[in-house]
Amino acid sequence: MDVIVATILLYGAISASIIGPFVVLPEILERKGFNPRSGVVRGLVWTAFLAILFVPAMLSGFVFTVRNPADWAIFAVAMAVAILYDYYRLNPEKVPWVRARA
Repeated sequence: MDVIVATILLYGAISASIIGPFVVLPEILERKGFNPRSGVVRGLVWTAFLAILFVPAMLSGFVFTVRNPADWAIFAVAMAVAILYDYYRLNPEKVPWVRARA
């Protein structure tokens, strides 16, 4: 029974860490008059997501146990790809190889 509760809490935390920054935060900022596609809003979204990800990991000491540089490199590449994908998905007119043709 404890494993089921822990699993439900884990999936709830994962869902909240994704839905909060990527769905709720842009909606709130849009209602306050910001363009949800702007760089400022996207920066706040990614900052909130990374804060939700890293603050508990730092407080628990988990971040400091990861000693393999390859793990950090994979994480950095994955985050760069995700951030660039998010930016260019919302701003297709700014894609460099599409803009060069026009």
